[in-house]
Amino acid sequence: MKSRDAIQRLEALPKVDLGFFPTPLHRLNRLSAKYGVDLYMKRDDLSGPEFGGNKIRKLTFLLGDALRKGAEYVFTFGAHQSNHARETAAACRRCGLKPVLYLVCLAEGGRPRDCLGNLLLDKVLGAEIHYITPEPGVSAYESVERSYLAALQQVEILEKAGHRCYVIPVGGLDPVGCIGFLWGFAELAEQLEKRNLALDYIVHATGSGGTLAGLLAGKKLRDAGVRILAFSVDREPPGKREAIAEMANRTLTLLGGDGTVAPAEVNLVTDYYGKGYEIPSPDSTAAMNELALEEGIILDPVYTAKAMAGLLDYVRKGVIPKGSKVLFWHTGGTPAIFAEPEIVWG
Repeated sequence: MKSRDAIQRLEALPKVDLGFFPTPLHRLNRLSAKYGVDLYMKRDDLSGPEFGGNKIRKLTFLLGDALRKGAEYVFTFGAHQSNHARETAAACRRCGLKPVLYLVCLAEGGRPRDCLGNLLLDKVLGAEIHYITPEPGVSAYESVERSYLAALQQVEILEKAGHRCYVIPVGGLDPVGCIGFLWGFAELAEQLEKRNLALDYIVHATGSGGTLAGLLAGKKLRDAGVRILAFSVDREPPGKREAIAEMANRTLTLLGGDGTVAPAEVNLVTDYYGKGYEIPSPDSTAAMNELALEEGIILDPVYTAKAMAGLLDYVRKGVIPKGSKVLFWHTGGTPAIFAEPEIVWG
């Protein structure tokens, strides 16, 4: 199936009007002059509703699917400062759905010390929240997997009582969710065509990998030459590249698209996550400060700032050559800065 046919099939999928699309694309003039590259930014932090973020693209299709299936409750998962969970809660309220969040809390005692940042917004939005305490030596990813088991017990009880539930994996990581970023890649391609601009690199932060899978599927569908660099925000489990490639291919299959994404095409960069998930690093804090001072744009301390730290270091080292045209996809997460000011600025 050709690209145009696949995009037409995408447009026919059930979806809800959640965000402000297309999101802005603009050049970062001061940083471009400072580093000798043409640096652009795609502003999914402005996608809306409620502080925006990249998951709004995914939820456009996921909640469309949920409504088509007659859901009443929507379950999802993440860390206790999860951007995805907060975006899901806001999107659910806009669609008349009831959000249920299973959140892994890394704080001592298994409950957050303060109600700040995304968690505060979850509560303002009236989400039903369940906290999962990680076991000693167990990673955040593994703890999220354990939260699925607890959630499925509640789903079973609700459905036996006649309430239909819809379960969204962490980060919206399934083919329906990943279509959101295949759609995003098509949106970006149209913006670039209008400017007669060809990119060398797309850079973004990656956690669960759904954004990357969708972008890779979009790139394959259009046979684009741009290189996508995904900077990990935590240590990656074995087989992550293979899993992302498989998800990209399942996304293509859902639309009848041609082509196959190979694991070798999945460019995961794992050198900039610092001490781990949801923990700011000195480099990410420096990158966040630099963007704020040079461009007046705010990143979040644990996702986008780590990717920006990696991008700037790649330019300094020449891994991304001078004169390259580079897009940084700002995937949002701004509320997290209000949860950790003492770490960020301390």
